Amino acid sequence: MKIIFLDFDGVMDTAYYDMILVSKGLQEVDEYGVIFDPVCIKNLETIIKNSKADIVVTSSWKYLMSYEDFLEMWNARNLPGFVTDTTPNVSKRRGDEIDAWIRECKTECEYVIIDDLDTSNFNEHHLPHLITVNPYNGLDE
Repeated sequence: MKIIFLDFDGVMDTAYYDMILVSKGLQEVDEYGVIFDPVCIKNLETIIKNSKADIVVTSSWKYLMSYEDFLEMWNARNLPGFVTDTTPNVSKRRGDEIDAWIRECKTECEYVIIDDLDTSNFNEHHLPHLITVNPYNGLDE
């Protein structure tokens, strides 16, 4: 199994795209929350196409939305890939939640973590799997 542990704010929702929307007087949110940057969506699509990985949501949005809401948002926004799950709410540290998900999964998995949080939010064994993005641009090439 291949997994992308995906954050949203700063990864899919970027400060750059938010500024564009504001400057053009366009809507920044929809019924699900902040609208994702189309460049980041395209880059995620490329990653998924090349890796055939599923998505596990690590974003703090999981505290506001159910798994079913994520599936609905993915469909309504025509986002790439499949959201297979969210990490459990077991810690304030994202790394601990990723470890809990991997333990619960009980299937060997290859994974990457895409986030804008500092490395201190993850466990040391995650660091080779961690791609830290700049929240201004989010998920770039």
